[in-house]
Amino acid sequence: MDLPGWLVHWGHPANMAVVLFAMGGYGTYLGFRIRFSGDVEEKAKAKDLHPKLLATMFVFFAVGATVGPHAITGAIGLALLTIQAVLPSLFEGNPGLRNVHGLLGSSIMALFLVHAAFGLQLGLSS
Repeated sequence: MDLPGWLVHWGHPANMAVVLFAMGGYGTYLGFRIRFSGDVEEKAKAKDLHPKLLATMFVFFAVGATVGPHAITGAIGLALLTIQAVLPSLFEGNPGLRNVHGLLGSSIMALFLVHAAFGLQLGLSS
């Protein structure tokens, strides 16, 4: 396709950063709004958008996060996101899993920040 070298080199990290910070960041914010907001309407909107937004993030990460030398942290993150996606189906039988869901989700975001740092390090080294 004869794309410029800088675009080939930095296109993947730029796209993944947008997914992580925009979709993941806002999705995390919505999760906290579900958990802590006293506004019923705000909670309802967040409950609707939160799983859709983070499912879309998962798809983008599944396509892009498992390629390259930092694929190990990407694969671990995707495995944890899969567990995270299953947890809400178990809330009814065990309400304590809501806390696990919140802590795991926050930990996953931290892992993906480390993943991004490794990716940036790789990009700057070549």
